[in-house]
Amino acid sequence: MEGLVFVAIALAVGAFLVLGYLADKKRREELMRFALSKQWRYDAEDPSLVVFAQGPPFGQGDSQRARNVLHGSASGFDMVAFDYSYETHSTDAKGNRTTTTHRYSVAGLRLPAYLPTLQVTGESVFHKAAALLGFDDIELESDEFNQRFHVSAGDRKFACDVLTPRTMQTLLTCPQTSWRIEGPLILSWESGRLTPVDLLGRLSTLSAVVAGVPSFIWRDHGVPDAGDPTTGRPAS
Repeated sequence: MEGLVFVAIALAVGAFLVLGYLADKKRREELMRFALSKQWRYDAEDPSLVVFAQGPPFGQGDSQRARNVLHGSASGFDMVAFDYSYETHSTDAKGNRTTTTHRYSVAGLRLPAYLPTLQVTGESVFHKAAALLGFDDIELESDEFNQRFHVSAGDRKFACDVLTPRTMQTLLTCPQTSWRIEGPLILSWESGRLTPVDLLGRLSTLSAVVAGVPSFIWRDHGVPDAGDPTTGRPAS
């Protein structure tokens, strides 16, 4: 009887592993087709991206991996998007060790200049993300924006300059996502795995933020040709 139970368990585990493999294979194929349709490049994995940025969700846990990587261009900027994961471990009172895998989808655009750090998150992730950066919440002039988002930055003036009334209004109409300007990057991260629909929406949000950056900020940070001052877009 015990032998039959063992066999049944082994078969169930085997079936689960096979189904998981087939689901992952189907998803990889879907992402490859999506990349081809956008004239982007697909890489199964890129170990260099585990240090893509310093703030959340990076720099935590161990066994970090960056998989299903898409490279291309979006709104005239170099773009990268990928599945990011890391592991954390805990031990209960009996000494049993549990490993938890944390999964995120990450998307980023490379900016033409290094900018101060500025992070905008929703209520659910603010406290942890802001604590990791060492910043406090910044209140802006829009009460509606302050209720929906938390803004953290080392330079309050920079945050106010970037988050103009027009940009805040744009963000209020977009699906809520966590994003951060960090050095030469603007990136967004969300729990879960990369999907084409979600990626396109988040790239649209990141592009809208960059488009709203006033031209004087680009000039102040070493971009001599700041592009069209009416949009703040850097010259391509």
